[in-house]
Amino acid sequence: YEMLEEQGFHCSQCVFSHAADIFNLDPSMALKMSSGLGGGCFCGGTCGAVTAAALAISMAYGYDQPNSDEQNDILVEKLQEFKQRFADKNGSLYCKDLLGGYCFSVPEDEEIISEQDLTKDCPQLCVDACEILDEILADYTK
Repeated sequence: YEMLEEQGFHCSQCVFSHAADIFNLDPSMALKMSSGLGGGCFCGGTCGAVTAAALAISMAYGYDQPNSDEQNDILVEKLQEFKQRFADKNGSLYCKDLLGGYCFSVPEDEEIISEQDLTKDCPQLCVDACEILDEILADYTK
């Protein structure tokens, strides 16, 4: 995870790349698909590690047919479990909270984030997201 972040990839890309193997996704495609989720979609919203995990959980437990209430219930249960466990471990689901109240979309904040190295915990957030995701996807069969 740190290697990907050191190469300039976002937390979302680190987490979704981890899940790509499970779904036999092309690694380049996985990086592209998740690139816009970083920094809470670059507005301090839900952490990219969380949204990438939600995307992976949707790939495993989502549905593509109308009136799939039972499958939707399973999907929501898995997403809720992930979000609860991530928030319990890290204090929040939101990028802005995880970065001490600063947001990448505000130029002054971006400077503070960089100067104070507020992304130093992001690799661990990615590890946490991947570990929780692995447990949630453990019963997924291709």
